[in-house]
This record gives sequence, C-alpha cells and structure tokens, in this order.
Amino acid sequence: MSFKHLDIAIVGGGLGGLSLLNALLHASFPPDRLHLYEAAPEFTQVGAGVKITQNANRILDSWGLQEPMLRASNFHPKSYMEYRHYRSADYIGTIEEFSEPLSRMLHRADLLECLRLKLPKSCITTGKKLDKIENLTEGYKLHFKDGSTARADLIVGCDGIKSVVRKHMGLSDLPVYSGQMVYRGFVDYDVFSPDTAKVMRKMVNYRGPQRHVLTMPMGNEENKNARLGITAFMTESMEGFDSESWLAKAPIDDLHAHVKNWNHHVQEIISGLRTRADDGHMLKQALYVREPLNKWFSTDARGGGIVLLGDSAHSTLPHQGQGTVQAIESALALAAILARWSTQDLQNALQFYQDFRKPRTDRITKTSYEAGKFGSTDLPEEQWEKFDARMLQERLKWIMEYDVEKELKREAGTKLLT
Repeated sequence: MSFKHLDIAIVGGGLGGLSLLNALLHASFPPDRLHLYEAAPEFTQVGAGVKITQNANRILDSWGLQEPMLRASNFHPKSYMEYRHYRSADYIGTIEEFSEPLSRMLHRADLLECLRLKLPKSCITTGKKLDKIENLTEGYKLHFKDGSTARADLIVGCDGIKSVVRKHMGLSDLPVYSGQMVYRGFVDYDVFSPDTAKVMRKMVNYRGPQRHVLTMPMGNEENKNARLGITAFMTESMEGFDSESWLAKAPIDDLHAHVKNWNHHVQEIISGLRTRADDGHMLKQALYVREPLNKWFSTDARGGGIVLLGDSAHSTLPHQGQGTVQAIESALALAAILARWSTQDLQNALQFYQDFRKPRTDRITKTSYEAGKFGSTDLPEEQWEKFDARMLQERLKWIMEYDVEKELKREAGTKLLT
C-alpha cells in the first residue's frame, strides 16, 4: 500500500518545495507523477546565508547531497555560536557544536543549487504563480496567473507564509509584524583587520539592547568561496517600510544608524558591507509571526487532498535557525508516510503527518520567539553576568539532536510498511 499512484503537485520551489521533491524521489515515487511549480521565472542567485544544523544535515546526506553541501559550506565550525558584548566586543560565552554531522553555513542560492542537483528537469516548471485551485470531479485543477492550468490528486502547498494554497483551504489569517526587521548582506574577509578577521571566522552574536548582529562564516578556503554573511536583527517601526518582499533593499546607512556606537568589529562590518555594495544598499525584511495552525490539510471523498509544508504550515522566526531545517524534516516525514502508509486512507495518513510534526514545530515556533528576545536582550546591563551558555546549550539540544526518521519509525509503528 502507498500513495505512489497519485499525481502530486508541489506549489513553491523554495527550500521546502525542493526538499519535498527530493524526499519523494528518494522514497521511489515515479517522477512522472510529481511536478513542482515555482512562481519565479528562474531560480535566482540572490538571498542570504543559511545555517543547516545536524537534524537536517543527516537527512540531506541520506539523499546523497553531502559532497556538494560540503563544497559550498563552512563545514568545520569552531563552535555553534559565540556571544560578545555589543559595545566592547568582550567575550561573553560560547555554545559548542552538537553531534555529527556538524552545522553547515552557506548561501541560500548554493543550497538551492544542491537541492536541484538530483532532480529531473522534467519535474520542475518555473514562471507558474498560482492564482486559484478548482475542485474537480476527480482531483484538482491549479490555475496559474499566466492562464495555464494543471491537474493533481494531491497538492502540497510549499508556498510560504503568504501561501495561496493556505487561502484556498479557508485559512485567511494574516501574518503579524514581530517588531523586528532583519538586515542581510555579505562581507569579504580581506576588508577586515587581522584581529577582527580571526574573530569573523566564527559565528558570533554581538548582543545588544533590543538588537543583535550575527556573523555567519560561509563557504571555505579549499573551494575559494569563503565569505562572511551578516544578519542583523533590529527593533524598529514598520513606518516608512511597505515592502512585503524578502528581497527588498534598504540603505546600509539605516543599519549603521542602529549600531553607530557599537564596537570596532561591527564598524568594520559596516565598512565591509559598503565596500561590497555598489549601490550602498543591503537586503531588509520585516519579520512576521503567525499563530500555529490547527489544521494542516484537507481531503475529499474522491481520495484526493491538499496539505501544507514549511512556512505555509509552521512558519517560525529565524532565531534558532530552524525555518528551512523544519521544512526539510517535514519533507522527509511526509514523503515517508505517503510512500509507506499501510492503507489507502489519505485522511488518516495526513492526520498522522500533522499529529507527528505539529507538536515539534509548534514548540519550535514558541522557543524561536523566546530565543529572539534573548538574543536582543531587554535586561539592564548590570544583569548580563547571568548569561549562562551551558543553559543555552541544553535548551537547544532537543532541537539539534533530533532524528526525524528514527522518531517516525517509533511513533508510526505498524502504520508504516517496512
């Protein structure tokens, strides 16, 4: 028994959608039954740095992507994260790395490229922005903005926090501004003074009041693709910022206004951002939050269904680096359930997928919000000596050392065929 006879449409060719297509193919779904529709006309080379932690790396490795991932990433991190004072740059504490495989830090475009390596081109169509979904006598018809249509038995919405698939399911709640903007950019190592460059080889959190700046060393010297990713979380009003695009830009001066009195490391980062940006701008995005969904799927009497994955189902703030990682976990889980479910009852299969994944993703949504509050501290400085890196290490262990495949086997029992 399985659902390999269904025609499956994946809406959204981001990291979640591409992960699901990899997972389905790895689970031996016929390629001619699978199709991914991406709204953008092409896969772009823009974006920011991403950190992929142990719990997703073991999945990517099982799909045969270890080698290209290592070529593109900083694969020997000195620690999970180091904390420093925003004004003095004095050392505060360190969270050590967790178990193997260690975290990997790379450009989002490089991760997209890795995820596309093993996918048949015939399974992917770009330039397909979903307009609406129509219920048919058998299955569904997807209507795209360009006037074209496609048919599917099962639709998986991987189309992000403002998902069209989600709206079709009657979920009309709007994302709420979190109170923080995130600024993202890149700096070449040769712009730093020697002492600063040494520190920049680590992931560092410059922790300040209601703000923090993260450095993310990406790539590696062996493949001559090493550079430093910058992610800066700043508490500010939405006033004057009306873009909903994750690729919107703002002047580097806007970030500098927040950190002009911060330490010399951060001032060198600002200088490096300006050196690399010909137009004096960097990426800026408003961070939104949503309450966890009560329902991730719908089914019909004809044996078809619609289900959500990634940000469309379980969006989270980026403060624990788990947005992409949780989409990868969900992709493996959904593909395994669809491939090995012991009956032909899609309703029960999708209900199990939700019941299996939702408690974990709900908890990560909650703790990511809390982590953001901790990263940008609201405490008076005289209380900062209470910083406890060991407590943070323990707080993250349940996330990083989770094995979704092992837990799926344990919880599913005889519901999944071997």
